[in-house]
Amino acid sequence: MKNVIILDLDGVLITTPTWKADEMDFDGYSVFNKKCVENFNKLTEDLECELWLSSTRRMNKTLQEFREIFINRNIKTEIKGFLPNGDYQISRRKEIEAFLSHEPINNFLILDDDSSLHNLDEKYKKYWVQTSLLVGFNSEKLKQAQEIIETLWKD
Repeated sequence: MKNVIILDLDGVLITTPTWKADEMDFDGYSVFNKKCVENFNKLTEDLECELWLSSTRRMNKTLQEFREIFINRNIKTEIKGFLPNGDYQISRRKEIEAFLSHEPINNFLILDDDSSLHNLDEKYKKYWVQTSLLVGFNSEKLKQAQEIIETLWKD
C-alpha cells in the first residue's frame, strides 16, 4: 500500500491568471508561486508519499523534464509519474477516479482547482483540497490538507 498526492499545477503551484501569458523562469518553463511551493514543501516535508501529476501540462513534457522543473523550483518531492490516460477528451474527475480504482493506494490527497471534481464519487471527494486559480496552495489550503492527512489517512 502507498500514500499518494495527486497534483495539478495551474491553480495550485502556478497562479498566473488565464488572461495573462505565463512568466517564464530561467529554464524556460512557467514560474511557480514561491509561497505555494513553500506550503507544498511544508506539507510533504515529513510525509512518505508518491507524487502523481494530473495537470494537463503533463502532455507537453516528459517525466524527466518535469522532475528537473520541480528541482529548479525547489520542490523537495520527486514526481513518481503522470496520471494515465492524459487526454483532453476525458474529464479530470474520470482520470482521478480511474487511477484511484486501479492502483494499490492506501491513502491519497488531491490538490486541484478543477471544478469538475465537485462531481467526484463521495468516497474520493473528501480527500480533495480545492484551490483557486489566482490564490493556489495558500496557508489555508495547507491546513486543510494537513487535516485530511491527520483525520482520514490510516497508518
